[in-house]
Amino acid sequence: MILTLIKKIINNDDIAIHIYNIYLIKKNYNNGLLNLNNTNLILNRFINDNYYINLIIEKINFKNNIYNIYLIKKILNKNEMIINKIIKKYPLIIKDLDFKYRNNPNIIKDICFYNSYYFKFASNNLKKDVNFIINLLDINIFIYFFIDDNLKKNKDIVKKINNCYPILFDLI
Repeated sequence: MILTLIKKIINNDDIAIHIYNIYLIKKNYNNGLLNLNNTNLILNRFINDNYYINLIIEKINFKNNIYNIYLIKKILNKNEMIINKIIKKYPLIIKDLDFKYRNNPNIIKDICFYNSYYFKFASNNLKKDVNFIINLLDINIFIYFFIDDNLKKNKDIVKKINNCYPILFDLI
């Protein structure tokens, strides 16, 4: 009904649909909480439209809401492309995500770029992968503080630290 009214006023279907979508987003996501209705709205109406997904992600409150995380997992099961957008907005969500996300080297690289702390949420496979850690040290040298003590003695890692940032050993 609202869309019909907008179409009568605007007389341009594309613009009317855009205005209606903005209205739906404002109406359903302003409180920052996800529920079954607005999650289904994402999955059925906006899932393949990056512009509207970005607007919605900006409105979601990711902090301290277990139900939001449950519904985010439901969205990710339908469309994994959204994970990068969500992780950019709230990287700490990685601790609540499934193994396949915590074991994804690209996702871990992306979140460790901003803060080395997030390395502790990587899967054990990635935490023990020397080549992966060496690549991460190029991105964020402070990953060194979060790697296993046995790996800190690895000759390749020590060599990498000595070449890139030797003063780091003075901080320890």
